[in-house]
Amino acid sequence: MKSDKQNHRGFKTFWIRFDKESTDKHQLFFKEHCIRKQESEHPKGRTLFVLNVPPYVTTEVLKNVFIQLCGIVSNVLFINVKGFKVVYVVFEKESALEKALKLSANTVITLNNKDNVCLTGVTKWCKEYNDTIHNEDEMKKEVEDYMHDYDRQIADKIANEKAMEERTEDNDGWITVSGQKKRGQFALSRKESTINKVQHKEEQKNIKKQLLNFYTFQIRENKKQNLAELRKKFELDKKRLQDLKSKRTFKPF
Repeated sequence: MKSDKQNHRGFKTFWIRFDKESTDKHQLFFKEHCIRKQESEHPKGRTLFVLNVPPYVTTEVLKNVFIQLCGIVSNVLFINVKGFKVVYVVFEKESALEKALKLSANTVITLNNKDNVCLTGVTKWCKEYNDTIHNEDEMKKEVEDYMHDYDRQIADKIANEKAMEERTEDNDGWITVSGQKKRGQFALSRKESTINKVQHKEEQKNIKKQLLNFYTFQIRENKKQNLAELRKKFELDKKRLQDLKSKRTFKPF
């Protein structure tokens, strides 16, 4: 911004009226929005801070007003305040903000005209209600487009997984298996060769399990035998000790 713009400490003003037949005018206060911690949604050098905006003024109306007066407006942000509103007007270029700051205090803007319609009362409520009702044809087309894209993504995913399965099978019979459970159309197709390999692995696993059980039984029997030998040895040592005690005589001299 230019250096002379930095000297504006207070608010500037201009006037608005509802339509040409309105005898009453309403005064708005505005200045450049410039603070130490500037937020990204309020960019420095392109944001106008406006106060005392009437409740009936909508985003679209205020945006059209500043577009006609100053230049392209990228965004209009209303602060949720009861009654009169606080608004941030974000311009696309800094030159548009400069034009806004040059508005005369005698400027009078008409909100409701042939180029800019400002709805109020029942008409506004009816429009807001009608905007909440979705067009059936547009909704149907949106749903069909979404389902078409979804089916295409599923088909591509199945094709990629099938191609990956064919690539991961090597001469040693190794197959890459993902950790996710896949059911229905997400399940990988199994070939006869793949099924035979899986069955062979299951048979080998069962044989290994049987051998493991045999070795466990053998170890258990060896432990029992060793325990019996230790007990037998303990009884022999105990008997020998008793014999030694019985043969011992007292000889003080």
